[in-house]
Amino acid sequence: MEALLSAVASDLVGRLVSFLITKFQEPSGSTDGGILTLQRALLRARVIVEEAESRQVTNRAMLLQLNQLRGEMCRGVYVTDALTRRAVEPSRRRHAMARRSLALQRGSDATGWLSTAVESIEAALSDMEEFVVLLGSCPRLNQQPYSETCSRRDLEVLPVIGPHEVGKRTLVEHVCLEERVRDRFGKIHRLCSDDLDVQSQGSIDTAQRSLIIIDLAGGDKDEERCSGFLWSIRRRAHMESKIIIISRTEAHSGLGTVPPLRLRTLRREELWYFFKAVAFGGADPKERPELVRIAMALLAVIQDDPVPFAAVNKVAASLRADLSARSWRRVLRVSAGVTVLQLGAGEPWIYYPRLPVNGAPDAPFLFYDRRKSTGVARSELPEVTMLEVGHGIVAVGEKKFDVLLWQSRIPPYASYLATCDMERAAQVEVGNKRVLNKGLRSGPVDFDS
Repeated sequence: MEALLSAVASDLVGRLVSFLITKFQEPSGSTDGGILTLQRALLRARVIVEEAESRQVTNRAMLLQLNQLRGEMCRGVYVTDALTRRAVEPSRRRHAMARRSLALQRGSDATGWLSTAVESIEAALSDMEEFVVLLGSCPRLNQQPYSETCSRRDLEVLPVIGPHEVGKRTLVEHVCLEERVRDRFGKIHRLCSDDLDVQSQGSIDTAQRSLIIIDLAGGDKDEERCSGFLWSIRRRAHMESKIIIISRTEAHSGLGTVPPLRLRTLRREELWYFFKAVAFGGADPKERPELVRIAMALLAVIQDDPVPFAAVNKVAASLRADLSARSWRRVLRVSAGVTVLQLGAGEPWIYYPRLPVNGAPDAPFLFYDRRKSTGVARSELPEVTMLEVGHGIVAVGEKKFDVLLWQSRIPPYASYLATCDMERAAQVEVGNKRVLNKGLRSGPVDFDS
């Protein structure tokens, strides 16, 4: 009996010791090993995605599968960067914006979060075996972004639907620049809502094969006017002409003869993947972990912006100009101090409490009337850029001026402008609330009064 009890006790003690060893050693080892596994899977996913983007993929199911893999890849990169940052900052107090930018909070199950990411991307990769085989039969294409969407031959009316500033016009512009599209269509007509009348229809050459692009503003009468235009032009246009409708309104998807192409805003993981690539440029983020941590803190500011895509490029321009931790911390400090003021209807006003001024102490800045301009020469745009404002290259005597926030480097080369009023910004700083409250009650503030 004593021998049996001794054997049982010995077995229980052995199991207890094994459990404690596993308990204390597994988290660190499994997390590190899981990150390495995830990084290897991300490399495999990147190879497939980059190879697919260099080929003409026309199969809709393959495009859907590729998009799913791309989403898993972005999510995996975000998880890797977030866990790496958490590991190197175990006891340092984080910035409030940094905490908001991370989906993983202190005290949550990092191992479980990592395991989910690994399982998701490995499952996606295991489903890509047939995709890789079929990809070998897809012809290579010229290095032109978004060109795979223009290869369908049965299109008559294709709606491109998506929210504000998600890239609808950029996508269509790249399709129009594609050499195969230009060879196929004799004319490319670009119309807006105001052009959908009988008089404008006469300017369309119906004798030759044409691509007609209709950019709807989203008004209540747009659908009725567009329906009338389509009914009229179909009777006279060349039988192989095609029509693309650009709209923010989901109701306009019914104007198409094929399923609409829907664009959506970037998810947090996708926005981080894009932001990191633009901010670092040709530099390797792995060699600058401190900058990666600062960039993740900036992500919270960017993702709350009404136009996050433009905000990414605007902030990234400031970061890329000086790849030093000191410069990036200054950008984070300025961005974290931004206040949004809603003075009446329309776009919000952006208040920067402190920005450098050439030859003078730091001063507050107030930006309003943010607008988009397309097809304007650089000589006609404001001379002062947002990058110059952030670096203090502003004349002391100027109190109100237009600023070039950001200019896209890809077609249609849209420019984002805003008006800066330093005098009103000073009123906000000193607490002169009565003028602003008056503006709130009566509508937008009149800066010319």
